[in-house]
Amino acid sequence: MAAIRRGVLTAAPFVVATAVYSGVFLANHDRLPGRIATHFSADGGADDYMSRGTALWFGCALLVGLGLLFTVMALVSKESPGSRLNAAAGAGTAIMVGYPLVITVLVNTDVQDPAEVQLPLWHVAVLLVAGAATGALAWWLMGAGPRPEPAPPAPSLPLSEGEAAAWSRTMVSPVLLLPAGAVALVGMCVLAFGTWQAGLPPLVLGLVCVAFAGVRVTVDRRGLTVNSTVLPRPRLALPLGSIVGADSVQVSALGEFGGWGYRIRPNRRGVVLRSGEALSVRTATGREYVVTVDDSTTAAALLNGLTDRHAREHH
Repeated sequence: MAAIRRGVLTAAPFVVATAVYSGVFLANHDRLPGRIATHFSADGGADDYMSRGTALWFGCALLVGLGLLFTVMALVSKESPGSRLNAAAGAGTAIMVGYPLVITVLVNTDVQDPAEVQLPLWHVAVLLVAGAATGALAWWLMGAGPRPEPAPPAPSLPLSEGEAAAWSRTMVSPVLLLPAGAVALVGMCVLAFGTWQAGLPPLVLGLVCVAFAGVRVTVDRRGLTVNSTVLPRPRLALPLGSIVGADSVQVSALGEFGGWGYRIRPNRRGVVLRSGEALSVRTATGREYVVTVDDSTTAAALLNGLTDRHAREHH
């Protein structure tokens, strides 16, 4: 029942937005010009256009596609901390996408020349407020959910004074590596057969993403360090003095974090390269850092042992 409720709360705003957009469009179809203004500059003037039929199908496809994405994310997140945020973000997105689509139809109605269409900027404030309010309503309707069961005691590897120990693993994400490589390849082809202005951005973007598709996770006397296998910076570094405990957990990349890469959630950060086993580290500030990596139980045990010894030596 909880999964059905979560899915309905996430999908309903997109269903309503799609119905309203398509209904308004069809009701005004004969009053719209053959080419309608679909994009507007900072002064509210039209600067891009679509044919009437393309605009209808594009808007509906965008809403349906986003609705399916957020609904799947809400369903696979189950009762994870990210499920409530996914539902709220999805509901807000439905309004923030659907509102400008409907307004675009209305401002194009009964217009002879689409170049004369104006879209006042106060609509931006309206869609932001409406999106935030709808997201907050979905957040409230979702509720906090059942309290998580207490976690078993975290493993700890006892270490004596002066004893040295370290653990390190490398993780590579095919989910990030393959698309990034494809983007870099497209950039190279455009550079070879087209202009450098068009080829350089995708090449640089692809290479940067490739560099961060693999990370090395290290636990040693300094604490936890996560950095690219290619580049030394940027990196995630948590010193022992800031850590209060570590665990091995199971995470869903899409359901809990909304995707892959470096992810940010309330009081939670994640270096998420896949779903599954992960190292969870809690800091003194109350924030949790999650790093997907194999053999996370060993990493957590060593990190707890190092943290315990550090606390004894400094108290």
